[in-house]
Amino acid sequence: MTTISGSQALAHGALDGGVQFVTGYPGSPSTNTVDALLELVGEGVRIEWAINEKSAFDAAFGASLAGVPSLLCLKSVGLNVALDSLMVSNLAPGDGAFVILVGDDPGGWGSQNEEDSRLLAAAAEVPLLEPVSAGDARATVHRAFQLSERFKIPVVVRITRALSVAQAGPVPELTSVARPRPARFRRQPERFNVLPVHVVAFHQRLQATLAEVQSSFADWPLNRQEGQGAKGIIAVGFAWQKLAEVLGQAPEPAPLRILALSTLHPLPEEALQRFLAGLDAVLILEETAPYLEVQVQALAQRAGLGLPVYGRTSGHIPRAGELLDPEIVQGLESLLPDWPWPSVDSSPRAMPSRQPLCDDCPYLPTFRALLEVMERRGGRDAFIVTGETGCMVRAQLPPLEIMDLKYGMGSSIGLAAGLARAGVPQKIVALSGDSAFLHSGLNELIDSAQAGVGMLVVILANEITALSGGQPHPASSRDATGQARHPVELAPLARAAGVEHVTVLGAEDGSLLQAAFEHGLDAGQLAVIIVQQPCPRWVANGSPDAPYFDH
Repeated sequence: MTTISGSQALAHGALDGGVQFVTGYPGSPSTNTVDALLELVGEGVRIEWAINEKSAFDAAFGASLAGVPSLLCLKSVGLNVALDSLMVSNLAPGDGAFVILVGDDPGGWGSQNEEDSRLLAAAAEVPLLEPVSAGDARATVHRAFQLSERFKIPVVVRITRALSVAQAGPVPELTSVARPRPARFRRQPERFNVLPVHVVAFHQRLQATLAEVQSSFADWPLNRQEGQGAKGIIAVGFAWQKLAEVLGQAPEPAPLRILALSTLHPLPEEALQRFLAGLDAVLILEETAPYLEVQVQALAQRAGLGLPVYGRTSGHIPRAGELLDPEIVQGLESLLPDWPWPSVDSSPRAMPSRQPLCDDCPYLPTFRALLEVMERRGGRDAFIVTGETGCMVRAQLPPLEIMDLKYGMGSSIGLAAGLARAGVPQKIVALSGDSAFLHSGLNELIDSAQAGVGMLVVILANEITALSGGQPHPASSRDATGQARHPVELAPLARAAGVEHVTVLGAEDGSLLQAAFEHGLDAGQLAVIIVQQPCPRWVANGSPDAPYFDH
């Protein structure tokens, strides 16, 4: 027996489920599960990082069409990128299990928003599970593979950052990995071609499948009920473990009926109705949207139950932010105001880490050179600098404060092109990391070149996805397992996109950097400068034999 984290437990569950193909795009908190799988497996399971989430989705789903159990790992905003594929894969799935592990980030600790992916999974009409504790993470993923294969439907497992870092407790060692299945694809054009003529029939079949899944959720073993009382709590997913930890601090057990709910779509409505019957009031603990609260209100109304439903919509729980101890106690006090609830730390919420760039980061001389050039050309107010997700967010601290605006992955070039098209008087500079450029920035560069937009694009090529933990991308010289490969070259891509002015140089010589930026700004057209310097943390000394991972 050994103690493992929630992320490691999720990885164990995937191996229990017979996974053979794992892919995704780096992003907290799902990245840690892929890293755990890389440490656990040898032969028999193929693991790789894709260029973006849609490419990863299509590859994993394609493998499942050949009967190969597949796992897709991405974060909440990554599901947005893959949503087009999800919204059609549900209509014509294959015979192999296909599980989508989605990591949400309530509180936005490492994300640009605190999106709730449960709403997208429900909109896609696919089964949705969420472990109620780190200890249930392994069993939840295992059952997700079984559910997907049994009903031939994609299954989403939603996790949060808190679950991924929680301790799952002592668990049995992973003793074996399922024997690989041979890949087989039988031609069935009427089954696998999602055409307008098939859409309604396929949709009806999907809804019939969901009804069967809903029946199977009626006695789902990972949903559990405890306690007695006239007041009730439905703790959704990992909110249950958070609630249990708060209740464990109380001087005596509270008179509460508590339901830990792991099956979130389709809901086990009969079981929920039985739980609600006889209650005077119910509190919904969930993160982050009032997803279940709204549905429980509707269910209670249909069942003729007049009990009040408390939660985020009612104001008994704050509408935004991670569900922490003070918010849970606030909700408990709304149910039983006179009960001796534990005193919890209610100091102001800690802020996400504002760690600066590493001292030897190649971004530092690049940004210093760029700022010096801008200072000579009218000062900072004469420029607009767009940025995006990646290590450059660390350059938003003083004294650099390099970015004027930053939104989503791969958007800096498109945002800059929009500003230029709008006719703003300032000079436009777009900053992009190499991973983000390959993810979706290349498409925006093509549009910018076709539109004849005049601006400077600086691609910071450190040869790795550094901020999320050193995962490789197509311009890295090694894959996820450390095997050597031929990296994608960025300069030919930029030229093929229609950019005539493309310069490649290193970050060592500040005077050369400044000269390149001056020349790019004077080009009078779209110019791309690629500053190519390996990340010293993850690509040691730029050596082709250096490992990508520091563990």
